[in-house]
Amino acid sequence: MFQFIKENRGTIIQYASLLFVILLFGIITGGNIFSSYNVKTLIGQISPLMIVSSGVVFMFANGSIDIASGAVIGLCAMLSALILNSTDSLPLALIVSVIVSIVLYLFSTFVSIKFGLVSTIASLAIMFMARGVITYVCSLMPSTVISLNNYSILQKFKTDPVLQIVITVSIVVITWIIFSFTKIGKGAIAIGDNPVSARQSGIKIEKTKCICAAIAGTCVGIASIFSLARAGSVTKNIGSGIEMDIMVAIILGGMSLAGGSKSKFSAAVIGTITFRLLSNGMTMSGVPTRYVSLIRGIIFLVIVFATLRQSKNVKEMPR
Repeated sequence: MFQFIKENRGTIIQYASLLFVILLFGIITGGNIFSSYNVKTLIGQISPLMIVSSGVVFMFANGSIDIASGAVIGLCAMLSALILNSTDSLPLALIVSVIVSIVLYLFSTFVSIKFGLVSTIASLAIMFMARGVITYVCSLMPSTVISLNNYSILQKFKTDPVLQIVITVSIVVITWIIFSFTKIGKGAIAIGDNPVSARQSGIKIEKTKCICAAIAGTCVGIASIFSLARAGSVTKNIGSGIEMDIMVAIILGGMSLAGGSKSKFSAAVIGTITFRLLSNGMTMSGVPTRYVSLIRGIIFLVIVFATLRQSKNVKEMPR
């Protein structure tokens, strides 16, 4: 029994944390967190975050860190809004968003590999570039806002929980299969453990990292449609903070900062649900909005510190 607990400590903590959050806010809110209205709200909040997390987990697994997702989501949402206003074509908007997102993620990965930069630095450059384009384009618009001429095209992505669940679950299942049962996922984990050993065992590190980046980019591009649907318009701040939400959610779910064999796909799923329940629960419990971000930051630091203490190894830091 004790051996089982020791071997599966991380998984037990994952699910125990989720159960604790559910019970805690269920009691504090008097069960209101489970009301049909709030559950519908939670589904809308969880869907885009889980879609992105399902893709970004591949990058975390190979030891990379992504902090550009929020800005890329914002850029893709802006492009989608402009395309929808011009053509009313949702498929075209989605295709362009996914392509642009993939290109940006591949560029970031290429720069990191080619020039030997830490992945965080390359990702930071993409974040600044994307955010700069959004700010510039919005400054050209009346009231610095890009409004949708025909919001009904996207309305279901915000109001239809069944559609949100179907799309999210489909993406989660596909990415889980790739992560758990293909050379891509196993290669990413091997790279996160030891790049030198991974290369010696025949894994093409550059190719694997690029595929991981493309998967992350695809998920980010899809999530941008959900973000645009929720916002209803585009401002220079669209997507801001999402990158940190994703990082906190994944680490809260038990993802190792260094990736490797400690990486679990369930971190994206359980972490996202736990994080959104935590944020939603604090809001419903009357915690002032200005304190919610502070509490998130404290939780993030505690989790990172616990991870580093557990590993007792500086190599646990991202590359």
